[in-house]
Amino acid sequence: MVSRIDTRINAPVGWRSVPHKYASVEGVATYVHHVGPTTLPEVVPDLGRGETVVCLHCSGGNGAMFAELLEALAASHSPLALDLPGHGRSGGLDSLGSIETMAGFVRAFLARWGIARPVLLGHSMGGAVALRLALDEPDRVRALVLVASGARFRGAALPLIRRVVEGKARRPFFRDAYAPDASPDVLRRGFLEDLKTDPRTLAGDLEACRAFDAEKELERVAAPTLVVIGEHEDAEQRARGELLAARIPGARLVSLPGAAHMVPLEKPAALAHAVADFLRALP
Repeated sequence: MVSRIDTRINAPVGWRSVPHKYASVEGVATYVHHVGPTTLPEVVPDLGRGETVVCLHCSGGNGAMFAELLEALAASHSPLALDLPGHGRSGGLDSLGSIETMAGFVRAFLARWGIARPVLLGHSMGGAVALRLALDEPDRVRALVLVASGARFRGAALPLIRRVVEGKARRPFFRDAYAPDASPDVLRRGFLEDLKTDPRTLAGDLEACRAFDAEKELERVAAPTLVVIGEHEDAEQRARGELLAARIPGARLVSLPGAAHMVPLEKPAALAHAVADFLRALP
């Protein structure tokens, strides 16, 4: 099945593999990427270093997109990433359908692994999930890192993805989500990661993003927040990021050179540096 291609075969230069395991969350076999030694099934890996950083992926994405970031943070912190249901190697065939339901699933995962106050790092849709969780349960979120994200989304790609699901269009590769000078290896990596998730799931994600709107709630965010935008992000998405930084109390804004929307794949080292600086400054 195309959605289960193993990208370790003929993988692009710079591809990394980190330890991984399954966790049963609300009856779903959930694929978790982590660092440090692997453990027996249902045994939580060591999360005792520094901050526990839980990475949440974009629409149609998966946790493997954070592999280099996890490795870069591993010496001082305990980062991990999960594939949401229907994504990557997790169970399920469909998107959870709403940002609120995704936030609830992440909450259940945190409880299952005994993670009390994580730093939530969300890329694009994952940032909306992190934001929703921080708004609903502020005492349970240590800090937020919102990467190429926003408090609402337009869902411009949804009509095309619906046509793909109906068999009326080819599955696209969104080249404009990457910087103009992105390397062929980065683009190939992004293409391969896209193939891991069915277009039907992507359509459900985009529906969920289009229905999400937390702009009027941003002043209530209590967690320390870092907002990250790629230098080459399109004007509309850049404005969404700048709005997050302007309205969330005390938020910091960082623009990463050489990146567009797919920051975790394009500039993982620079992202890790920005995140590490932010974590050092946490009270």
